[in-house]
Amino acid sequence: MHQAGLRRIDAGMLWETCATHGLADLRDDLWVPRGWASPTKDDAASPGPSTEQSVPKIGAQQSFEERAAAEVRRLAASLGLPAALPVSPAGPVPFGWSEVATGASQAFRDELKAVTNRRTQTDVPLTAGGEVGKATSRRKLMRFEAQGELGVAEGTQATLIIKEEPLPVEVVSVFGNIVTLSMPPEAPAVREATLRLDLSWLLAAQSKRLDELADGGPGFDAAAALAVVTPEHASLPATRVELPDNELNGLNAGQRKAVELALTPALTWLWGPPGTGKTTTISTLVGELCERGSRVLLAAPTNAALDVAINSLLKRAPELGKGALVRLGQPADPSLADRADGLILIDEIAADRGAPLAQRRVEAGRRLRELRETLAALKRHQGQLTQREETRRLRAETEIAELQALVQELDRELRAVRRQICQEATVVAATAHQVVLETLKEITFDVVILDEASMTSAALAMLVAGAGRGHTVIAGDFRQLPPVAVSDTPAAQEWLRRSPFEKAGIAGAVSLGRTPVRLAALTEQYRMREDIGQTVSMAFYPESPLVTARSVASRAIRSRAPWASTQLVVIDTSAMRARTTRRQGAFSRYNLVHAQLAAALVAGATSQTRDLALISPFAPQARLLEALLPEAHFEAWAASTVHRFQGGERDIVVYDTVDTGRGVSPLHPWFTEGGTGSEGARLLNVAASRARDHLVVIGALDRLRPSGSTRSPVWTFFAHLLDGALRLTWGDALTFSNGATKRIEGAIVERLSEDISRAAAVEMWLPGAPLLGLTALLPALQSIRNDDPESEPVTIWVEPEADGHLPIEALNARGKGVNIRPCLPILESCAVIGDVVWSSSESLLGPNPGVVLRTEHRAFADAVRRAQRRRPGVAPGSGQLGDDCGRCQRMLIRYEQGRRGQPDLRYECAACDDALKGKTGKRSRRP
Repeated sequence: MHQAGLRRIDAGMLWETCATHGLADLRDDLWVPRGWASPTKDDAASPGPSTEQSVPKIGAQQSFEERAAAEVRRLAASLGLPAALPVSPAGPVPFGWSEVATGASQAFRDELKAVTNRRTQTDVPLTAGGEVGKATSRRKLMRFEAQGELGVAEGTQATLIIKEEPLPVEVVSVFGNIVTLSMPPEAPAVREATLRLDLSWLLAAQSKRLDELADGGPGFDAAAALAVVTPEHASLPATRVELPDNELNGLNAGQRKAVELALTPALTWLWGPPGTGKTTTISTLVGELCERGSRVLLAAPTNAALDVAINSLLKRAPELGKGALVRLGQPADPSLADRADGLILIDEIAADRGAPLAQRRVEAGRRLRELRETLAALKRHQGQLTQREETRRLRAETEIAELQALVQELDRELRAVRRQICQEATVVAATAHQVVLETLKEITFDVVILDEASMTSAALAMLVAGAGRGHTVIAGDFRQLPPVAVSDTPAAQEWLRRSPFEKAGIAGAVSLGRTPVRLAALTEQYRMREDIGQTVSMAFYPESPLVTARSVASRAIRSRAPWASTQLVVIDTSAMRARTTRRQGAFSRYNLVHAQLAAALVAGATSQTRDLALISPFAPQARLLEALLPEAHFEAWAASTVHRFQGGERDIVVYDTVDTGRGVSPLHPWFTEGGTGSEGARLLNVAASRARDHLVVIGALDRLRPSGSTRSPVWTFFAHLLDGALRLTWGDALTFSNGATKRIEGAIVERLSEDISRAAAVEMWLPGAPLLGLTALLPALQSIRNDDPESEPVTIWVEPEADGHLPIEALNARGKGVNIRPCLPILESCAVIGDVVWSSSESLLGPNPGVVLRTEHRAFADAVRRAQRRRPGVAPGSGQLGDDCGRCQRMLIRYEQGRRGQPDLRYECAACDDALKGKTGKRSRRP
């Protein structure tokens, strides 16, 4: 500056000039030159000999990126990392592969479009956050309660928004509305945040990868990929490796045959119905392959399924856990992290092997967070920043830019460390989606094993199989849940909604009685008691009947409950006329009465009920059931959707069917379209086969199994269930509740008034009927104090009359200050009063309320509020006053159903908007 003739310069310009051109670094209060210009003798900032630094002397014209790359190269050189890792050459491209790859890629693009149209980016509020432990030395786990729908797969990358700052995270597991996230160690522990889910990037990556491989590619075997979606050739030999009798100890005859068949370097299909030891068979196979010197890729669609396979493998071959086994991603099972017997998580191994890189990455991440907090504090200042504050801002922004460049280089080099670890490992375990991503891209394995392949799309299965050389094992059960896709285009139907079992014709051949020669079917099951196993077998496995192992009969019963006295129990709710409803604007369903019966069963459990699961086909119902779990049993008991619980098992399983055909109508296709291979049959199969000792089914059996129905697998299941089950009425179930759920048969208004007098908030949903009891409740409703001026403590939702006017009782209540809101249709009939939940089969305050149940349970009441509340925002709801029509002054009606019965949400005036529609042909919509 002095040599350039500048005599005066403000601190901000000095900082910008030095930082931008790399002239010097500000250390404490001294500018330390980087070596581009020698300080003059009269430069007061020159500290003389102390200018020697540990930082490199880099030319002034180098960019942030160039300086970051130089630093990272020095760190990497100290580790002895190779400049480039070897890649297997491209394999031969068989006839037809290009067309197949193009079709599958189109399916991914169709799905991407459907997901984008539905929700390109979804923000889900998270509450009740807390740290639950460190996943690895470089990651930590936090658990939150989601306040919205989490339509996301485990292992998905997402963004956590904390105080407007984005943080990259990974979804480790989702149980009901409880989500566990893996995040960098420098992430702050917070109670509230927002999870931003953008699923499009993964679909785009899969489509792009298939496009790249249309003509083959390095490290990819197109023939192996094509084989898993091609019907088996009739002349294919069923050769297998015959092993000595003492080599596969602990396996039954079917499992032994499967291992011998899968040891052959060809494509093998392993059909493992529930409880037949498929995981044990796979772990034995992997051990045998490793002994023969093969490198194995073990893949599965979810983290949970992958962890089950890894635990079984470590139990069977513990020596693999001492450096030969590498697991990508974050595990759902925390016991796999920081193992004393040897690290297996790639982040842990990479942090250990690339310690200088990993440590510098942690330091950079921590410093970035500090700098962003500095900027956030400056943003909160009102008025113009002072000169000192401007200097701080510019320094922080410049350092952030430098650190971001450094982080990118560190991450790139750490990926190289991970790739080297995977290339050196004997067994690499990863979710199927990770096979497409950078770490495993172009790495080739001797053998590829895809577990739970029935849940994996045919398109993704091809990408996984292509990482091998044709020695492929596709394992799963095509009678259990299929892969899920949003798009319904022909390409998506063919490639994304069908697993490799369907696409290659394996499932169809079995149904026709033509067993493929390369199919190994396991039939001896070790999970379910005889009655449960036989019911599942007759309904879902008639071509390959399951046989219950002798050891099951002699197995001790670990868990007992007074309402589960036999292996099969049915609680028939037909006589209750229970209502099925749904969250606003959503297709999924829940049944409050069934949940209250489940509350009775939970309350009736004893200290001997050690292992219990409450499962349902519908996510909103699963959240209600989860709220019933006592904190003391939260780890041993479970509540989940059937989809999330595939792969799990419990001593006692309570399956809530939810659907009754009343309220939401008609019945869901899961119950009406129950043919072989249908989603309904698969879902019911998974639900029933989770039970080890006792299966309890809650359902309106008159609707689920009507007389004269087609003898489909679903019909067959319910027929055999009713033949062999202990049948309890809903009244019998209440006798076990210890008062948690009660039937109220008289003095309903008086009991409601008592609850209201003790409550701070009341919400009611009253379907169409004369609201005779509302007038009597007015004194109690008016007595509730309003402590929050921005929210109404009382909201009463009622169905308006045919002309759009409120019922006379509702008008009277509104005139006396009670918050009345009109809504059509109201499918439920219930009230949440403080910690108490009421429900009825008819209108709760009508002349004939029908069956009325009352459950007092704080967590359950909160869950019901979340499920039923008409939310504020674009469509004002519970806790807010309604709006009047600007033309006729009637109240606007909240409509939650379209003309064709589909979920819809709009506010309209029944009189004016109908008249306007008659004139213009259009219906107005009011947010």
